[in-house]
Amino acid sequence: MRFIPALVPIEKDYRVSWKVTEEHNGHAVWTTHRRGDGVIHGTTVGVHMESCVGCMKCITACPTDVFIAWVDSTGRNVVDPVRESECILCLVCEMVCPTDAISITKAGGSEDTLKSLLE
Repeated sequence: MRFIPALVPIEKDYRVSWKVTEEHNGHAVWTTHRRGDGVIHGTTVGVHMESCVGCMKCITACPTDVFIAWVDSTGRNVVDPVRESECILCLVCEMVCPTDAISITKAGGSEDTLKSLLE
């Protein structure tokens, strides 16, 4: 029987409390010293790999094609924010992610953009 870890939402302040330990496909990979925290890919668009269930809803929803489908080192289907520089901070991927595995950097206009999209 294979152990499946409990899904936890991405730690929203990872950009402050985690550190960049490597690079993957042109974006940062973040980790902590705590065992079991997993890894987060991306800075502007962060994806907590252990929380991603590979539903690909963010790929469908993203208007700028930030994400690609990717098979991680354990053979799991996940998403990778390889084009995070193209992100327009619309927050749609955060809203459609069923496991809260995605965190977008909030910038001036993000909340206004979100409100206008919801109206």
